[in-house]
Amino acid sequence: MTNEVTVEIKLDADLKEAAEKLYHSVGTTFNEVINLFVKRSIETGEVPRTKKKTAAGMLSAYANPAMIPFEKDGLEQVAVERYARSLR
Repeated sequence: MTNEVTVEIKLDADLKEAAEKLYHSVGTTFNEVINLFVKRSIETGEVPRTKKKTAAGMLSAYANPAMIPFEKDGLEQVAVERYARSLR
């Protein structure tokens, strides 16, 4: 038996409906998203933010600072290599 509590929140009805549609479309529920949000907050010690919309911004939480010098210009290098292979 788990030690669960019920949390009651107030949301705009349209906001809740839109959120439920979104979460359903990606195979999860409103309840699961709330739990993930709370767990992530506790793991990181901060409130998860969505300000960073770029892939690099979203992946920055997984960055390894020791690898940054090796990754410099990495995307450009890959693009050049792919272009060179396409010419063969």
